[in-house]
Amino acid sequence: MLRRLLGNTKRRLRLTQSLGAFTRPDHGDISPLYVFFDVTNAGRESVKIACAHVSPKEDSPAHSEPLEGEQSLPVTLEPGGNVRFWLRAKPLARNLEEAGHAGTPRLRFVVEDADANVYDKRFTFRAGEYLQLKDE
Repeated sequence: MLRRLLGNTKRRLRLTQSLGAFTRPDHGDISPLYVFFDVTNAGRESVKIACAHVSPKEDSPAHSEPLEGEQSLPVTLEPGGNVRFWLRAKPLARNLEEAGHAGTPRLRFVVEDADANVYDKRFTFRAGEYLQLKDE
């Protein structure tokens, strides 16, 4: 059984989501659009992140590929530490559309720690718009 962590100041992860791109100095331009997910340990104890995924519902990941990131999972975050994960926006939009979540679905970035505490960040994703992007 998964527990959702609320009000515990010793262990607390802060999750954020944003859109952006990587610079490609060798090409003189930027990459396709990505969805970035940042996890910061705002608590007073280290936290071991066991898994992370993006989901339109409570238990179904929206993207079958693991999230890319600065470090592979599992990863331990010391107090004040952070890690970033990412997904390409257009493939995520395509996966959502194929699963019946077209348009502007509400999604969750979900992180589970090694003690089965679940943290999430809800956000709206403009899947329809991202499918129209010229990608690369």
